[in-house]
Amino acid sequence: MNAIQTAMAIALVAGTTSAMAAETAPAVNPLAQVKAGAVNAAAAVKANTVDAAKTAAVKTVEVKDAAVAKTIAAKDAIVANTVAVKDAAVAKTVAAKDATAAKTVAAKDAVVAQTVEAKDAAAAKVEEVKDAAAVKTEEMTADAEKACAENCAEKNAEAVKAQTEEKKGFFSWFKKKAA
Repeated sequence: MNAIQTAMAIALVAGTTSAMAAETAPAVNPLAQVKAGAVNAAAAVKANTVDAAKTAAVKTVEVKDAAVAKTIAAKDAIVANTVAVKDAAVAKTVAAKDATAAKTVAAKDAVVAQTVEAKDAAAAKVEEVKDAAAVKTEEMTADAEKACAENCAEKNAEAVKAQTEEKKGFFSWFKKKAA
């Protein structure tokens, strides 16, 4: 930018000086011709400087536009990458959630199956114990009746014996008194 400004300032000074010299001196003189050549050269330099300034401005705008386009492309790429990463994270989270839910359901089903199995096994065992107890009770009842009958027979025998002795004793008292 400074180079452009410097070139423009030199061209302006050279052009102004040449124009002033051309007006004051007649064109017949070789010095005037040199000055006129200098004026023409200065005008050409001025025109070239203006063209260079316009070209530099156009190039600056092109560079600026290219930089803006590059920035926008980079921004779009970053946004696309961020969206892709976010989508991947969401997909991973959903997959992990689904896997956890499936594991939980499987564990729950396994516990329910074990509980049902244990309940059925316990019911079968209770039924088995009940049947065995009924059989034993019947056997025990028969044994108990036998034992009771024997015990009752002994008690009845003892009672009869005691009554007999008592009767003997009662009569024997009378016999003793009468004697």
